[in-house]
Amino acid sequence: MENGEVTYKSFVLRPLAAYDDGMYVAMLILRNGDGIQTASGVLGSFACALDARRFALKHGMDEIDQGTVSKPESQPRRQSAFGGLRA
Repeated sequence: MENGEVTYKSFVLRPLAAYDDGMYVAMLILRNGDGIQTASGVLGSFACALDARRFALKHGMDEIDQGTVSKPESQPRRQSAFGGLRA
């Protein structure tokens, strides 16, 4: 599984693995049906990129199944999930 997108129950999940200090950290970008995207932050560290992406994907699917994914407001505000990051 490369850094591709997966559609699951009207959501698009993009599992990511980033190399950091000898390990791969798992992260997830999730887009709902209205096009609103959110980023998970670091979900855990793994020995290989594939395990990191698999974990991120399972984490996202579990959140969707449990209903813990935020529902958009009646008038959704579009903002970058990366607004707090600085170079």
